[in-house]
Amino acid sequence: MHELPVINRYSQQNLLSDGSVQFEGFDPKVLYDLAEREPLLTALQHPEVRYETTDYCNATCIMCPRDLHKDGREHGIMDLDKYKRSIDEVVTLGAKRVVLTGFGEPLMDRTLDLKVAYTRSKGLNTYIITNASLLSKKRSRSLLQAGLDEMRVSFYGMHPGTYNVVMEKLDYEKTLRNLLDFLEVRAEFGSKKPKLQISYLIMPENEGDTDEFRRFWEGRADAIEIWKPHNFGDGRNYRQRFDNVEIKSTCGRPQNGPLQIQWNGEVIPCCYDYNNQIVLGNAFETSVLELLNGTKYRMLRVAHRLKYFKLFPYCNQCDQLLPHSDALVYSNRHKLPPEIAVKLSNTDLYDLVDAKEIELEDLSPQYVDGLID
Repeated sequence: MHELPVINRYSQQNLLSDGSVQFEGFDPKVLYDLAEREPLLTALQHPEVRYETTDYCNATCIMCPRDLHKDGREHGIMDLDKYKRSIDEVVTLGAKRVVLTGFGEPLMDRTLDLKVAYTRSKGLNTYIITNASLLSKKRSRSLLQAGLDEMRVSFYGMHPGTYNVVMEKLDYEKTLRNLLDFLEVRAEFGSKKPKLQISYLIMPENEGDTDEFRRFWEGRADAIEIWKPHNFGDGRNYRQRFDNVEIKSTCGRPQNGPLQIQWNGEVIPCCYDYNNQIVLGNAFETSVLELLNGTKYRMLRVAHRLKYFKLFPYCNQCDQLLPHSDALVYSNRHKLPPEIAVKLSNTDLYDLVDAKEIELEDLSPQYVDGLID
């Protein structure tokens, strides 16, 4: 009896034929040649790596397409040992910061604190994005002891009647108490870290709370930001979509990162691809450099550089390719105008289009205070 051959799910041949690339209207030979000529990377262009520690979430926020995610891909929690091996690798490639968040609530990962501690032991800055509903005093102390540097909290309402509607399944009073308790715990430790950012999305359901949000949190958090919602790829329709390539330009993510590694090791172009529709490889099975220099990843960079967006339909319909300077309503985190700010990563404020780190003088003084070790 002959054994069936093992099929490599992440071979370039399979990745390029999984349906996420549409060659119709293009000459494949030309595209492969262009991809082959694309410069090889020898290090991370962007010094940040994002790890989706889990895609599980305890909320069903109305702006978030969790309804489409339920049956959209496999669910789980990132293995701690695989995470550690990956951290060891990206350190050698120039990583400076790690964001332990993807399409999920990181506090649902019981090994999160261990991951933060290991990352800090390698000299890397650590950052999470959370809804803080699970941020008990015990967990706050644990994260402080692990060395978490920064925490961005989504807090979309200033009353139960708004917050509980927008952030469905969560409780306003509980989360508010968690955040105020966190600030008390941090003060007990005599620390300025983790830095606390509070983020607000203006929705029809909570628009009336916007000014109150700013008044309440501006004096308590280290930074606040107020935004209009985005479409989350194909998940929602808050912003108009246009097929006119003349008004589109690259978001910079395929060229400049950050590298996005999902809980099972799959690498995708960015966090907007919540259902892993453009899989570029698996960082737990392939070296990062081999993955970044794979034909599909290089072809994606070609598509963005030459505005061949239709080659990758998921990218083509994304609002991040369109002008959206009006998306940022307010920030006291930096002093940059909105048309510049919307080009930045919302984590390390790296300019994704022009591939450069933010200057310290562009940051607000209260945010900088205690940010640098």
